[in-house]
Amino acid sequence: MFNWLNISMTRKISSLSFILLSFLFVVIFYSAYQSQRIYKEMHEVAEIDVPLSEVMADIEMLQLKQHLLMESIRQQGDAFFANKSMQAKSVKGFDEFSEQLAAQLDKSTEILHTGLGFGSVRIKLLDHKALIEQINLLHQHRMSFDRLVDDFLEQDKQGFSTSWQILEQQDKDLDAQADEMLRKIDQLTMNVSATVESQERHFVIMNAILGVSAFGIGTYLTLYIIITFRKRIWSLRGQIESLHRSIVIEHDNTSLSYKGLDELDELETDLKALVGQFSKEMSNRHKVETQLIELATRDKLTGTFNRHKWDEQIKDELALANRGHHFSLILLDVDHFKKINDGFGHDVGDNVLKLLVNTLRKRLRETDVLFRIGGEEFAILLRDTNLKDAGVLAEQLRKKIDHLNENGMPPFTISLGVTDYQDFDDQTRIVKRADILLYEAKGAGRNRVVVG
Repeated sequence: MFNWLNISMTRKISSLSFILLSFLFVVIFYSAYQSQRIYKEMHEVAEIDVPLSEVMADIEMLQLKQHLLMESIRQQGDAFFANKSMQAKSVKGFDEFSEQLAAQLDKSTEILHTGLGFGSVRIKLLDHKALIEQINLLHQHRMSFDRLVDDFLEQDKQGFSTSWQILEQQDKDLDAQADEMLRKIDQLTMNVSATVESQERHFVIMNAILGVSAFGIGTYLTLYIIITFRKRIWSLRGQIESLHRSIVIEHDNTSLSYKGLDELDELETDLKALVGQFSKEMSNRHKVETQLIELATRDKLTGTFNRHKWDEQIKDELALANRGHHFSLILLDVDHFKKINDGFGHDVGDNVLKLLVNTLRKRLRETDVLFRIGGEEFAILLRDTNLKDAGVLAEQLRKKIDHLNENGMPPFTISLGVTDYQDFDDQTRIVKRADILLYEAKGAGRNRVVVG
């Protein structure tokens, strides 16, 4: 140690430079290794997980279309077999659903097999293989569903109820399997992203060490650091520019060509522009998703929530009621609605339903939820309302409808069955109880409210 202090300045600088450069070499080598590892993992994201995310979005859209088709057949009931146009449309819809779902599943399998074949699947290998097995299982459910569809279409209206229940249960099973596959894809992509982010953090740390080491070497490495820094900035700006061009509208030739005070100023401006474009794209996607949800949960004629939304909402209310939140239920039906349709026409019948809904909404609270669960049958969920108050409200609604006098509209009345949540109620019990009360009101002469 003391001998080293006595050596010449040249040898001191040489020895220190050798030590620092050796350390720098080790850090650079490690950084190169980490860069290559991150590149391979990003390659997996680009070649496998990104396409799988696109497949996931396409399958979710197919599920929504299938729900709408099944709902339209369910509403037709026995009349479905007399409606040749509806049958042809349904056959076409089922065929398209099966073909498109099979295509998406084959695409997913091809993506995963390609990745496994070329060794690009480096993260969560067992999860990728499990996903392939899940896709094959979904294929089997799809083929079973196709066979049941063929059996259902060969039935007549006498066999509608039994064959429809089997088909509807198979559709639910197929939907559950699809949801499980989508969940696994989503979890897989999240795991990959988390792993890549972890490697990127390690890479940033090693780059920081590289910067500190480079600073210790002295002024003769300063130029090298500056040049490297500028290259990285321009490379990043180039990537941002490419990403920006890939998400803007095709006819928009906007380019990130801002000339700032320095490279960091330009990079900051580029990132702000990119974030702004991402925000715009996410806003547009949210609007589309909102419109799709409206189509799936709203009755087209009256604007009330439909049967699909009813099944979801009643389950949620029962879950809340089990935790102490009380609610009441009103089932109501338009009296002699078939006579209105037969005597005045279906257009007038539709207008009667619209007038009914508008009149009910004027009296209901914002927390009350109105559903159309059948042709002329409606349900009202009354949150935080006891049976007595629900009965009073039902009577007010009945009188309001009974005294309507609209030009061009035939007079009509409604019958109502009112009940509330009771211990150990499930969906079947509370709905059946309200339905029995509704039929008691009809049996008592209609235009009645029966509470129980």
